[in-house]
Amino acid sequence: MSLNPIKPLTDAITFPFTFIYVVGLCAFINYFTSPGHWWVQWVAFGMGIALIGVWFRAFKFLVTTVGVAAVGYFIYRWWQNRKQPDATARTLAEVKPIREAA
Repeated sequence: MSLNPIKPLTDAITFPFTFIYVVGLCAFINYFTSPGHWWVQWVAFGMGIALIGVWFRAFKFLVTTVGVAAVGYFIYRWWQNRKQPDATARTLAEVKPIREAA
């Protein structure tokens, strides 16, 4: 497990280029070594499964990040809009007994 929190997103961006490079290189090798038997399809199939997994991880990361941000935003709005006691009423209530005592 990586400690880089943005790694799923960078993998989702860079892995398609890796996919194209690896499958293209294998297709080139396959064409010149055994043109009648296309084994490169299995490479493309396996890399395709890996690509779907990378994209799923990035999607999960984005959904989790947006969910945490939304919960934080709603907690912040609730905290700002909660009923707070009036500061002037509290100050006057504290001051009033002092004046009566004097």
